Amino acid sequence: MPFYTVQGRSNYYMEFGEGRPVLLLHGISNSGRAWGPQIPALVEKGFRVIVPDHAGHGASERLNAPFSVDDFANDLEALLTHLGIGYLDVVALSLGGMIALELALRYPNRVERLVVASSFDKTATAAFQDMAEGWAQVFEQPYGPIIRLEQNWPSLVSPAFQKSAEGLRTYQIWHGIAATVDGPSLAHVARGIGTFDVSKRLGKLTMPTLFIAGGLDRMSVPETSRCMASSVPNADFLLIEDAAHISNVDAAEAFTTQMLEFLQKV
Repeated sequence: MPFYTVQGRSNYYMEFGEGRPVLLLHGISNSGRAWGPQIPALVEKGFRVIVPDHAGHGASERLNAPFSVDDFANDLEALLTHLGIGYLDVVALSLGGMIALELALRYPNRVERLVVASSFDKTATAAFQDMAEGWAQVFEQPYGPIIRLEQNWPSLVSPAFQKSAEGLRTYQIWHGIAATVDGPSLAHVARGIGTFDVSKRLGKLTMPTLFIAGGLDRMSVPETSRCMASSVPNADFLLIEDAAHISNVDAAEAFTTQMLEFLQKV
């Protein structure tokens, strides 16, 4: 069954392929379906792809209290134990990138390669907390997740992608997902992630790491990823000029090519 239980909650995940494990972590209010552009390419290259829905997201169980980045990392520890996975690579975006950084700092000898896209090393700021509280208040409204998607879609993906056939298909799928997700759960997430801060610990990461930024991203601006890369001893920085916040989707070909090249380096 594609579920595992942690602290009495049921979380959903899917697996594809066989070989070297790679964990794909999505952003807030999204789901594992966001990694659709990358999964076939990873399977073709011989990876065992693990795609969870974070707690309170997608098909995972609802939340009834604020949920922090530490809590998400604890869930993923339980998933890896459930699957019997020791060493692995992690590819993550936005909230997923924050969780990935926490996991990599906990287990520097277990995470072999790390890709962090459009993310943050610190949310424990008044500016981020104010922004997240705004998200929470929208999520709590009737049909809040749909409202937020409709409001934020123009900033999540590039204008060119929005007009494309793939952009229209993606919007329809994500709109349907937003219609079924629990808004109060997402509000708990928005309020729970505002204490995250690994900015002074990034130098402890020793595994090869790739930080990716979208040139059109106004949520996690490119300088944020560039600064994180400069703090990690064995890190590279990649700017995808025509991508917005969800760069693995609106610049899928460039993202996938660079991701695979990085993961397959000897």
